[in-house]
Amino acid sequence: MKKMLAFWLLLSQTAISTYSQVDFDRGQSVNIKEMVSSMPSVALSEPRKGFFDFISSNSTDAPVPPKEWTVMVYMNGKNDLESAGFEDIQEMEKVGSSDKINIIVEWGRMNGQRGDTSVDGNWTGSRRYYIFKDRNNSKIKSKIVGRFKNVDMGDWRHLVDFARWAKKKYPAKRYMLVIWNHGTGWKTDKRLPEGKGISYDFDTNNHISTPELQMAMKKIGKVDILAFDACLMQMLEVAYEVREYAKYIFASEQVLPASGFPYDYFLEFFSGKSAVLDTETIILMANDSVASYLADMEDKPITLSTLKLSEMDTFVNTFTFWTKALLASDNAKEIKLSAMAAKRYRERSSKDLYNFAERVAAKIPSLASETANMMSAFRRLVIGNEAWESAYREDKNSHGLAIYLPNKGYNLKYEDLAFARDTFWDEFLKKMDSVVVSGNVVAGCVDPGTNAPLQEISDYLDCILGQLSNM
Repeated sequence: MKKMLAFWLLLSQTAISTYSQVDFDRGQSVNIKEMVSSMPSVALSEPRKGFFDFISSNSTDAPVPPKEWTVMVYMNGKNDLESAGFEDIQEMEKVGSSDKINIIVEWGRMNGQRGDTSVDGNWTGSRRYYIFKDRNNSKIKSKIVGRFKNVDMGDWRHLVDFARWAKKKYPAKRYMLVIWNHGTGWKTDKRLPEGKGISYDFDTNNHISTPELQMAMKKIGKVDILAFDACLMQMLEVAYEVREYAKYIFASEQVLPASGFPYDYFLEFFSGKSAVLDTETIILMANDSVASYLADMEDKPITLSTLKLSEMDTFVNTFTFWTKALLASDNAKEIKLSAMAAKRYRERSSKDLYNFAERVAAKIPSLASETANMMSAFRRLVIGNEAWESAYREDKNSHGLAIYLPNKGYNLKYEDLAFARDTFWDEFLKKMDSVVVSGNVVAGCVDPGTNAPLQEISDYLDCILGQLSNM
């Protein structure tokens, strides 16, 4: 930097000296080429190779006073969601950063995938934006504050780099990290086809697994809200993995529309008058309003829920007592039937935990006490839940938190999870996998036959109706 300043100082002094000898009124000319060639040379250092070019960086900038919120959106569009990323940034620009909020986005793009778009230029790699308020819907007007030519957005370490940079450069009293992409809950196998995992990069065939998410959050440090703008991520296994690094998780048990969160609507809760309210009040207001908004707009199944992670350890203790009671029960067949009939989602092994417990309580009175205790702790953990089958019909079987509960088979990768290591749920799943349910099974529901007791026939019809609502 000192050499650069010396160069420009020397250039300006030479120019002044030369031009002071020129009579411009008489049209006397000066040979600029000779002037420059006669200057003494100054050695310039080479730029650092491979260094991320922060366009707006300036080491002399005065410290920025912290705002109320910094919202960091890790938007991996290096997949078939690229055009949705552009639309979501347009929604963010309708709100824009303000005196209360910094809205920071890293948006990744690639070429050649299904859904590729050349909107806003056909650049690839990733760009980091400081989101400004703007109403132009055909072009991103926000300030580019950094860019990468080549980037693996399925690498958990790049998520760490983004979030730590954003927290340092745009300080706030509170932080929300949004991870935007495809999602299927806890699954960890890197060989799974597209759409499996979170932050799936089609260019590198990489994604962030649940254990990697834990490693990322540990390095990022605690955030006030961790939000998943991705399908099926509100699972107990995922939440347990990151329980120490966020105060609240905002996500969906169900699939989300390709367009994701309505950011123009969602971010208003963090940028307007409500921005100074306590975090729990804000996220619950957003939970209720955004889910209803999406249900009305999409007219399809929508779920959004909020977990209060300070309740996680207490809940898991109660859950463990309940799991032990399930394992010790002599009613394995009835428990498996309850599991098979529980509300399931697009990923068929992902089922609503509370709905499973409701069915266990109804079928097996001997487990009523332990089940009731678990359900009570569940309601303290899941503090917000909105679930809709359509714009006009509520989903009464989705209660805000899913769990791995396959009808058959057991994925050994499950044992990579902290939840499997710390609880008896993996033992329970293995036991259920060995239970054989006889009879005619229809969509996971066992037909008891026309001569069965009325209660069994009623349970069967309830199961069928529940499964139809899942489709």
